Amino acid sequence: MFNIEKYLEKFSKNIRNAELNKTKILEIIKKHTNLNLLPEEIEIKNYIAYIKSSPAVKNKLFIHKNKILEEISTSLSTKIIDIK
Repeated sequence: MFNIEKYLEKFSKNIRNAELNKTKILEIIKKHTNLNLLPEEIEIKNYIAYIKSSPAVKNKLFIHKNKILEEISTSLSTKIIDIK
């Protein structure tokens, strides 16, 4: 018989993993730019981290983009190829 608890547990693990990745990405951004972003301001889709913030914040992220992406690739198992 199909056990729904095990089925739903798979989704629960994926959600927790995504939240941990967001938290780690935000820590890396803070380290390099000294910007305090909220988890709601970042969305990860198709290996791209989309930042929903002001143009001034996005400009600062763009300046430090290479360092941020390099550290993300070394510290996370999730692949992020760009920040927009």
